[in-house]
Amino acid sequence: EGIAAINLIVETEVHRATPGGTGGVKTIGNYASVLKAQTVAKAKGYTDVLYLDCVHKKYLEEVSSCNVFVVKGNVISTPSIKGTILPGITRKSIIDVARSQGFQVEERLVSVDELLNADEVFCTGTAVVVSPVGSITYHGRRVSYQNGGVGVVSQQLYAALTGLQMGLTEDKMGWTVELK
Repeated sequence: EGIAAINLIVETEVHRATPGGTGGVKTIGNYASVLKAQTVAKAKGYTDVLYLDCVHKKYLEEVSSCNVFVVKGNVISTPSIKGTILPGITRKSIIDVARSQGFQVEERLVSVDELLNADEVFCTGTAVVVSPVGSITYHGRRVSYQNGGVGVVSQQLYAALTGLQMGLTEDKMGWTVELK
């Protein structure tokens, strides 16, 4: 069906996960904690919420149920897996596909400032595969990416991964197995 841009608000008070907790594990408790912030955001017209780390309150963690990626030039940065971020298979797949296509992928602390100065932002998750971010609002400041539409990198990675998943492109990654 394709992909459509989402609009996020950065949450500065509520945190999705804490160090020593279950943020890195797929458990219902990780989703329940975000419901109130999500409800408030949706009532204000946002698609979802982007959460910051609970220690420094300036580094990106995750969107409610998706991993986040920031694009600047040929570099794609995503928060490193450190116990508060779910190590999703779609996240890993996009990292591998991006590297195979010549992008430099960095797994590290990614600050809000980098987010606001990015060329493009997208999220990954099992249900959405790749979800481009049309805008981010942080402390009342709205930053749009790709004129609120789908970015080139988001589209390229979505097409590459879904092409592999559907058997439409050659699998140079060695992920698919033909059943006889």
